[in-house]
Amino acid sequence: MKLRRATIEYYKNEFHGAKKIIINKQLVEWVQKDVESLILESKELMKVTTINTRLRALRAFFNFLCKNKLIDKNPVKNIKLLRDRQRQLKHR
Repeated sequence: MKLRRATIEYYKNEFHGAKKIIINKQLVEWVQKDVESLILESKELMKVTTINTRLRALRAFFNFLCKNKLIDKNPVKNIKLLRDRQRQLKHR
């Protein structure tokens, strides 16, 4: 798989940001509770769109690991993106 440099930087930045919040585990060790903790902690620090950007990167990473049988369970499988209430209000 060939990725552009910008795409690689995007993933690298998102993974690094996630690791700053969940510091006691490697990404490949995460379970659903870790992703949920990441979301709760992130809500204090950043906007919903930023959290969703990070969740998309994590979803792609964990889907890749599952597809290649590098992990048994996908910790983001049951995690949905957050709703942006401000955006919904503007569309009404």
